[in-house]
Amino acid sequence: MASCGTRLAQTDAPVDDAHFKAQVCRNCGAARGTPHCGACGQQAAARFGAQDVWLEFWQSRRWFEMPLLRAALRLLRAPGLVAREYVLGARKRHVHPLKLLLFAVTLLVLLLDRTGYLTQGQTSLSAQMQLISEWARWSFSLGLFAVLGASLCTFGRRLGYNPVEHLVLAAYVQFVVIVLNLLNLLPLLALDTMRWVPMWRAASVWYMTPIELGVVALACQQFFRLRWWRDGWRIALAVLLSWLFKKALLFGYGRLIYRMAMSQAA
Repeated sequence: MASCGTRLAQTDAPVDDAHFKAQVCRNCGAARGTPHCGACGQQAAARFGAQDVWLEFWQSRRWFEMPLLRAALRLLRAPGLVAREYVLGARKRHVHPLKLLLFAVTLLVLLLDRTGYLTQGQTSLSAQMQLISEWARWSFSLGLFAVLGASLCTFGRRLGYNPVEHLVLAAYVQFVVIVLNLLNLLPLLALDTMRWVPMWRAASVWYMTPIELGVVALACQQFFRLRWWRDGWRIALAVLLSWLFKKALLFGYGRLIYRMAMSQAA
C-alpha cells in the first residue's frame, strides 16, 4: 500500500511550512497527535533544512535493512520521485541521501584502485603523477555540485523547494550515477586489466556520459513534476547546464591538483 509521502509526491503539491504542521504522519498518512507516529513509528517530519543534513546522517544506523535496500534499488528507476518523497516527509522508508552517496563513493574508490582504471596503460608514473591520480579518484563526486547548480539555476523555487531540498535531489542523482559507473567497471574485475582498461576507459566516455545525462533528465522530470512534451526545453536546459557545470568543475579541480603536485615537486 502506498504511503502518504508516496501518494503526495505524485501530485503537484508545493513544499511549504503548512504541509509539515499538519497533524498527519508524512510517511504513512496516519493521524498523529504525538511526536512519533503510532502506526509506523516515524518522528514528526520537519521541513528539510541545512541543520538536518548531518543530524539525520549521523543518527541513522540502518545500513542494510531489506526495506531500505529495496528503497535504494528503486532509485535506479525513479531517482527524482524518491527525492520528492523524502523531501515531503517520507523519511523512514528511504535511506539518507548522504549515507548512500558516501557508501557509493567508497565502493567506487576501492574499485578504481583494484582495477587501476585511472593509471592503467601508463608505463611509469612520477611522484607528482601518482598524487594527481590519487586525487582524481574523488572527481566523481563533483557531479553532485553540477546537478545542484543546474537544478537551482533552471528551476529555482518551483514547487517551493529550498536549496537544501535541491541538494537532496542532487545527492540521490549522484548516487545513481556512481552506481552506474560501478556496474560499468565490474566486468574489469574478471578481465586482464593491463590489456582492457585503456580501451574500456576510452569507450566509456561515449556511452556513460549520455546515460548520466539521461539520469539527470529523468530525475528533474520526476522531482519537479514536469511533462516531457510541455517542459522538454526546461529539462534539456537542466541537462545542458549540469554537463557544462561538471566540465567546468572538472577543469578547475584538475588545475587545482596539478598545482598541488607541482608545488610538492618544487
